[in-house]
Formats: sequence, structure tokens, C-alpha cells
Amino acid sequence: MATHSTRTADFGTVRSGALLGKSLTITGEIRGDEDLVIDGKLEGDVDLPQHRLTIGPSGVLHGKIRAREIVVYGTVQGNLQASERVEIKKHAKVIGDLKAQRPVIEDEAYFKGNVETVRAEAPKTAAPAPAGVQAAQASAASGAAGQPSASGAPAASTGSGAGGRQESRKG
Repeated sequence: MATHSTRTADFGTVRSGALLGKSLTITGEIRGDEDLVIDGKLEGDVDLPQHRLTIGPSGVLHGKIRAREIVVYGTVQGNLQASERVEIKKHAKVIGDLKAQRPVIEDEAYFKGNVETVRAEAPKTAAPAPAGVQAAQASAASGAAGQPSASGAPAASTGSGAGGRQESRKG
């Protein structure tokens, strides 16, 4: 059983992983399978799809980010995409689009871009509908109820109520 040590930085306690220190400047792309803390400068993209990326208070990143979780204390110029959560902390600066299940932008943070909240994918357990039900749904979806069909006969009404009348609800 592996244990993870902790490291204290200017912004709190972080689970162990890779750390790019304040004096480091890197140009290029980073891909990996562990958490990463950037407190220096990076010009390039970061791809950590199953892990957490933290941009420290003195961290500067120019490039796209894709990670499970992204926390920004410093500066990011580029798009952020997280499968779970993006947090833009107080005094952080982000210029770019943000896409995540749970985006968080704290007070006094600077953010310029678009925010897209994505839903978690639910397991697909629904059984397919019988063929007769599918035909009725297709007829209702096409808006053809009471209108002649391609064969010239009126289409079947799928609405409820007397006289084949359909009920429309807005809300």
C-alpha cells in the first residue's frame, strides 16, 4: 500500500506529485499520470486527464489545460477543460474558455472567457422501446398528428383526450 507524502507550499497542503518551482521556465507540452503543481512559468499545453493540476500563486501558464481537476491561484492564458472541477481562486487571473462539471470562480478573481457546464454522463440502462411505440413517438415528434401522411391518410394522433385532440403544455 503506497502512502502519499504531503508538501506545504505558499497556497496550502497538496498531495504529492510533480512540482515545477518558481525559478523554472519551461516551453513545451506536459503529459502525465500524476498530480502536478506549477509555480513557475510554462508555455505549452498540459494534459493530465486523470489527475489534478494546480497553478500556484506565482505560476504562469500560456496554453490549453485538460485535467480531471484544475485549481488556479496564479495566471492562465488558454482554455481550461476539466472532467470534474475547475476552481479559480481569489486574486487568480484566467483568460480563456472554461469547461467543467463544477466550475467555481471566487470573489476577486479575474476571469475573461466563456463558461460551459457539462453534465456527468449517466449510465445508459434504458431498454429500447418496442417498435410500435417508436413509430408513434416518431409520428408525434414530426408534428404530423392530424395531418396527412406521405400516403395521403391522416396520421395517428398520439395525444390524450376526447376526439383525438392533443394537449400542449408549456412550462
